[in-house]
Amino acid sequence: MAMNEIRQQARKSAAERVARLRQQRADLVKKQEELSATVMAALAERDAVIADAERRAGAALRELASSGLSLAQAAQWCELVDKEAARLVKLAAQSATAEGASTARKPSVATGSFPIIGR
Repeated sequence: MAMNEIRQQARKSAAERVARLRQQRADLVKKQEELSATVMAALAERDAVIADAERRAGAALRELASSGLSLAQAAQWCELVDKEAARLVKLAAQSATAEGASTARKPSVATGSFPIIGR
């Protein structure tokens, strides 16, 4: 084999190796991106479930307190510290207010117009 053929073969082998390494790196990055997206989606789902559970707990706690107990007594019944009970009730009230506001802004089906609020 001539020296030129040996060099060509070596260059070809090196180029093939570099191409394989690039492909492996690209595959790894793609897999990492997919796993990262999976983690972020799972955490967003968890946060949504927690927010909903806290909203429902706050609404039930508010109802318990309105049944004749003080908020401190209702918190004691649920083995909550007063600060946590107040946070949950406030969260439920904010959610109820936000839901009411979004309902009030929906257009009327019959007219296709938005209701005037506060007039």
